Order: sequence, then structure tokens, then C-alpha cells
Amino acid sequence: MEELLTTKEVARLLRVNEKKVYQLIKEAGLPHVRIAGKWLFPKEHLNHWLRERIQTEKDLRLGGSDDPLLLKFLSSFNRKDPLQRTVFYAAIGSRLGLMALKEAKVEGCCCHLLDPETQEYNLPFLKKWFQAGTYVVVTLWHRRQGLYLAKGNPLGIKDLKDAVSKGARFINRNKGSGTRHLLDLILEQENISSEEVVGFRQEVSTHFEVALKVFLGEADAGLGIEYMAHLFGLEFIPLVEERFDLVFSSLVWETEKVKNFLSFLFSANWHKVPGYSFRDTGKILV
Repeated sequence: MEELLTTKEVARLLRVNEKKVYQLIKEAGLPHVRIAGKWLFPKEHLNHWLRERIQTEKDLRLGGSDDPLLLKFLSSFNRKDPLQRTVFYAAIGSRLGLMALKEAKVEGCCCHLLDPETQEYNLPFLKKWFQAGTYVVVTLWHRRQGLYLAKGNPLGIKDLKDAVSKGARFINRNKGSGTRHLLDLILEQENISSEEVVGFRQEVSTHFEVALKVFLGEADAGLGIEYMAHLFGLEFIPLVEERFDLVFSSLVWETEKVKNFLSFLFSANWHKVPGYSFRDTGKILV
């Protein structure tokens, strides 16, 4: 028998008050039944109704991690047919992107959050913050993260711990970003206090800005992806390879706009990009 939701449960699902639910019954054909004087809502019919409404929206709203390859792709996709559909992307960081997805402010989130206990990316956080069955996870690519250093490595830095011990001026990423999360984890593993890191509170929002600061000599070191080190001609010390996923709300997963977006993405020929691996691109994890 199909699961029936109460008015209160539907209001919570749609993030509206209960009066709005009754309004949607009258004005938007919200699927419902009346049993013993109570309004009840068949869950499968309700999900189908939601998908149909979302299907009519051509634009796709995404948010999450900063990634230059993703931004390059989005620019190419949006130029293809801008009057028909556009993908909007807010580079607000992995953690804030997932919160925006949970609050239905975006329909998808790009993220690379490492769970220190399981050494798994993204999935432990999704299990903790989201209800099962409300999201779909697709791997975009893997990318190498490491230290940016000036060309020639004038301070002779070997790793992050060495950079801190030598008093290297650091440029940090913004709170809520996956890269900042990674740095915090590495510092904890190395038993290094943030107070020991010169410039720890100096923050920027993108890999480009971190690389630029090191290139201009305004910082001695910063954490970022390898691709930007190649772009600026910087030295790069690899630290980790991370999985970069795209998480969609299950409500939009089967819509044409998502299918078109992923089809365009996975048909791209980007198999020779410095610092990236496409071995699992397109793999559905959940």
C-alpha cells in the first residue's frame, strides 16, 4: 500500500506552512485523498507531482566547491543555447553548498569533503545531513590537492609541516570550502595549531586567488589544486588526491535539464588536464 503523508509532513517536505498546502490542493492540483475527514497525500503521487513541476523549469541552479575545470565547462554549456537553458553556479564552498541543497536553494552541489574517520569523500556527510533517498551522487573526477610554492622553491619547503616550521607566509581558503576543511584535517593530524601558521586568517575564496597570491610573492605557500600551479608556473607538492562529486536532489534527477547537462558534461574530451583524473567520471555512487 502506498505511503500516505499528513498535511504537517507535506508542509515540512515542501517547506511551506499548512495553509499553503491547502492552497496548493485548490490551485495547483496537489495529489490528495480524504479519509475519515482528514486530508492525506500519497507519497509517490506527490513526488511525481513535484518532478513534473520542476521539469517545467529549464534553468538549473547549482552551488558548492570552486573548480576551474567545472567553471570552464559551465561557460561552454551556457554558450551553446543560452536562450533555452542556463546553469547558474554559486562557488560558495562544499559545506555551504550542501546546506543550500538541503534547504532547496540549489538543485545540485559539487563537493569534496573528506571524512577523517572513514577516509571517504562526501557520502558520510550526506548520510549525516540528508534523509536517505533524497539525493543522487555522481562522480565528476578526481583531482590532486597540494602546496603551491614560488617557482624554484626558494625556502626549500618539503611539506606542510616544514612550511609551518620555517615560518612561511600562508594564504588560506575560506571557511566552508572543502580545501579549508582539508587543511584543518592535515593540521590536526600533524598536531599543528592554527596559531602556528603565519597568515592562517588571511582568506580568499578560490584556487585562482591562492595561486595568484603565491605568484605575486604576497604569500609563500597555499593549499590548492595542481591545475592552478601549472597555470601560474608554481612549484607544487602533492598531498592528496580527492574525489570531486556532484550531488543532485532526487526531485530533479530524472528531469530533462539534468539529463542534458550530464550528457554534455560526460561527452567532453578532457582526459589530458594537469592534476585531474577521469577514471570514474559519470559513476553513480548513490
